[in-house]
Amino acid sequence: MSPHGNSMHVPYTAMGSGSLAALSILETRYRDGMTKEEAIELAADAITAGIFHDLGSGSNVNVFSYVKGKEVEKLYNYRVFNKKEYEDSELFKFKANPDLVLDREDYKWKDIKLESEMIEVNMDI
Repeated sequence: MSPHGNSMHVPYTAMGSGSLAALSILETRYRDGMTKEEAIELAADAITAGIFHDLGSGSNVNVFSYVKGKEVEKLYNYRVFNKKEYEDSELFKFKANPDLVLDREDYKWKDIKLESEMIEVNMDI
């Protein structure tokens, strides 16, 4: 039996690598009769859960809202995380300095003797 009545129809879905986190929000907070604003916030919270709990899910939330018979409302960057606070165009520019170039001799392997020591650690559990 569906948690939303007797039918097997579920009124929401999630896809992608963050979908398990998103579904946990949807399953917990979805209810029939939500206002448009409540539904947008729920969708944004579900996407946010995917972002925070999955490394491959990006860093901003775009929400597209559709009400039957009306235009699609596109809410780009509805929420933005890890926003770049500054821009430094010189950050990765390096000036050539021939005095700093290593000689090829510096790249040769050298015999290095490594020694290790066994350390006993007591841990209380």
